[in-house]
Amino acid sequence: MKLRPWFDKRFHVLVSHPVIMAKGWRSLLEEESEHQWVAIAGFFVFILLGALAIQGTSSLPGVDYRSHGLEAMDGRVLDIVYGDSESLTAVVLGDDGEILIHADKDGEISDLGSEYEDILGMSFMTQLHDGSVVVSPSNNSLEVFHVNDEHQRTSITFNSDQSSFDVLDVAEQRNEDSNLWLMVTDEGDSTSLRGFGPIGSTYLPAQDAFASAVETSAMADTGSGISWNMVENLDDGTWIAVGSMTNAFGTDESSPAAPTTHPVIGFISWSAGPSAPMLTSIEELDKGDIHSLIRLDNGTILAAGTDSAVHIAKDRTTTNVDVSSVSAVLDEKGAVWLFGSQGSTSLIRMTDGVPEKMPLARPLPLTIETIGLSNDVIYAHGIDSQGEPSTYSVDTLAIGSIESGRGFLNFVFVTAASIVMGVMLWTAVKRLRQNQ
Repeated sequence: MKLRPWFDKRFHVLVSHPVIMAKGWRSLLEEESEHQWVAIAGFFVFILLGALAIQGTSSLPGVDYRSHGLEAMDGRVLDIVYGDSESLTAVVLGDDGEILIHADKDGEISDLGSEYEDILGMSFMTQLHDGSVVVSPSNNSLEVFHVNDEHQRTSITFNSDQSSFDVLDVAEQRNEDSNLWLMVTDEGDSTSLRGFGPIGSTYLPAQDAFASAVETSAMADTGSGISWNMVENLDDGTWIAVGSMTNAFGTDESSPAAPTTHPVIGFISWSAGPSAPMLTSIEELDKGDIHSLIRLDNGTILAAGTDSAVHIAKDRTTTNVDVSSVSAVLDEKGAVWLFGSQGSTSLIRMTDGVPEKMPLARPLPLTIETIGLSNDVIYAHGIDSQGEPSTYSVDTLAIGSIESGRGFLNFVFVTAASIVMGVMLWTAVKRLRQNQ
């Protein structure tokens, strides 16, 4: 028997239509035994080809790149906070200098910092639980932009102890009837932390929310040689601060006396009250820098760094994660996305503490300066290899969706395999009944 013309005819029938495919496969299985072996061999070849095709489309879908900054305003995006309905607050450096803007859901742009003397000197923008954004435009001051309430703003001035300090970061701790803020401060000759509160559970009207709030004095024991730069809330009365520690004698063999720095994680205790925050313990890391403190949905914290990451549980236990990055962001599903330096060939998505490597179709084309999330899309802003503003975006919902190449092949593969297995099972049952 010449099998080739017979098999070509059967194969054409199998792939032309799912219903015809099922009937053709059934008739093939009902042939004599050598034809059944050909059918089984063909099925295994289909499995192998499908697996290779799916693996070939394993690069991260939903990626886009554009060679300019924001849609609302071109320029170098230095810091950004995304709000609801694609609204945003950002520091942008353009041809006319730096500007602090807010773009609402309709794309209308407001200049928030026209009276600020040093916009580039603002070291942070913190988004509060109600969508407001807090910044520090000058020493001994904070300003809250109530961007969801007709762009109202509240100015806060600290001067109770007549000392001058610069606010480097602010973290919020929410309670049922009030909120607390912990601030990282530059006291001139050292960095420290100060508490501020209690604040009303809602930040408007300001005269009521901030009426009884006072700042504490600076933390007395700041840790020998530690420079603090970021803070986040871990649990009631417990905060996490990160910074760097300088060693008097370095480990560089070429220059043993050269000072070196390494990351430090500090556990801070402070609740509402006039007493200053207290440093209870520190944990030192070997090398690198911590660039992000991300509070996860379960209340724990991920400290992401350039050499590794550290997961901090509510009971203060820490777990090292061997993942390096230069920027990180939390998505709507509770997964942390970690981005590497320019030229990286993959991203890391960490879900429930488990990192997953996501290959990129092309190397990361920019150096990231700031990152944010809006409507399930991650926007990484930075500069390209020519020093021009650029934006890299990742749709976090594209993975495995039917629109992606991998998702479509998965769908086709599962559908075809289900039809084939169903026909084989039906044929086997039919044969068993005939032999009874």
